[in-house]
Amino acid sequence: MHDVLSIGSALIDIFIQSDQFELKTENDHVLLCQDYGNKVEVDSFHVLTGGGGSNTAVGFARAGFNAAVVCETGRDTLAQVVLQDLHQETVSTNYVIQEKKEQTGGSVILVGQDGGRSILVHRGAASQLDPEDIPEAAVSRVSWVHLSSVAGNLPTLQTIAAARKSVGHLSWNPGSQELALISSQQLLPVDLGCEVLILNKEEWEQLTVVAAQIEAQVSTIVVTDGARGGQVFNQDAGWQLYAAEVEKAVDETGAGDAFAVGFVAARLRNLPTETASLWGRQNASAVVRHFGAKTGLLTQADFTKK
Repeated sequence: MHDVLSIGSALIDIFIQSDQFELKTENDHVLLCQDYGNKVEVDSFHVLTGGGGSNTAVGFARAGFNAAVVCETGRDTLAQVVLQDLHQETVSTNYVIQEKKEQTGGSVILVGQDGGRSILVHRGAASQLDPEDIPEAAVSRVSWVHLSSVAGNLPTLQTIAAARKSVGHLSWNPGSQELALISSQQLLPVDLGCEVLILNKEEWEQLTVVAAQIEAQVSTIVVTDGARGGQVFNQDAGWQLYAAEVEKAVDETGAGDAFAVGFVAARLRNLPTETASLWGRQNASAVVRHFGAKTGLLTQADFTKK
């Protein structure tokens, strides 16, 4: 029996960094700019695996848990890279769906000198996780399910909800399309039996119309705010602020997934919310020191030591 089952995407991430990337501020937005038609010399070029399902499954395995992932890829060369990476990290791939007619998803990430990035995404098979792809028996039995984005596929989410509600523990880090479902009340965290809801500040602000309802139904809400820290809501203690682990970022990709892994890893070990918040911050801090969402993920020994 697995300790934790991660459900979400698995992708190939290509990181490109160049000191020729120009950052401009315009109307409170920072733009990464290049002259159209130019050939740009890059300083580094990394091909790594990513995606919320893949990232968190590897994170849980590093943290000492028996982890499995539910995700979808094609049957192409990129899929072999994804699977090889999962196998090396001792993540069970029993529930990885491979579709011959689909293309494994990928992204090109343009990294600025400050660690910020612009991302070009082709989700491909990663956005095609359908209800019949969900291993309902496994979802209903596993101790903890961690759910990231499934491209807003409502029938898939409803299938997970039917298998999971009122059974064990579930944490959720929704994507933009899931946030739209929550905001319109087509699917609320309580429908999934969500125990821990993890979002960033901008995402939480999108849920203003249902925020009070979520607070009444979800026992723990985490709202991250990057280098400024964040806050954790607990139904007993209310909202509590936390400070960030200060770290110069090489690349911010995967920081949210790393925080989720650290937070949930502590909860899986029945540790208090303060420890969960600390482990989340430490894991995110370790990840942003490297390119990619997995390289810096902490191990069980790292968490214990820290």
